[in-house]
Amino acid sequence: MPMKLKLIYPRWNKLPGQTTFNLPPHGPLVFAAALPAGVEVSFIDENVEGPCTPGLDEDCDLVAISMMLSTQVKRGWAIADEYRRLGKKVIFGGIATMLHAEETIPHADAVFLGEAETRMEQVFADWREGRLKQVYNFMPQPPPIDAIGPARRDLYKRELYNHKGVQMVDLFHASRGCRFRERFRQRIQVLYPR
Repeated sequence: MPMKLKLIYPRWNKLPGQTTFNLPPHGPLVFAAALPAGVEVSFIDENVEGPCTPGLDEDCDLVAISMMLSTQVKRGWAIADEYRRLGKKVIFGGIATMLHAEETIPHADAVFLGEAETRMEQVFADWREGRLKQVYNFMPQPPPIDAIGPARRDLYKRELYNHKGVQMVDLFHASRGCRFRERFRQRIQVLYPR
């Protein structure tokens, strides 16, 4: 029987006067592509689908919340708190999770730092055995570049990503990494040693 993962991209508030349109988020679907075989994933983008409403009959084994922007953090925490109240395990990932890891830990069963490729098998094995780690810190060890595959664009509800009748373009990444990564990785390593 496949494991069922619910992947949520929390709503983020636009600035006053900002034109409201939504590009398909890339990060969560890159994560979805890194999931091992046997994981059935459903994706919700609250920015185009409306609020996620956890229920007692929730058909998922694990909830993953992908936070790319700091403006998503409080909403992500609220979603996680509700799922955890219902007895679901919640894991956080994404750039904003890395930036706000300490504050996110109380709302999570696990916080994932770094890139997901070749790493999720370990996380799911720990989940199956009931021993999720509080923090998975893979920041010091980027995955091999040949392990990075295309995003799971099949999870998008494409018709929802439009502005005034114009279909929004899809996003892609042309590289990985940051020229300042050593300074950032050292800070994460101090905060979250392996």
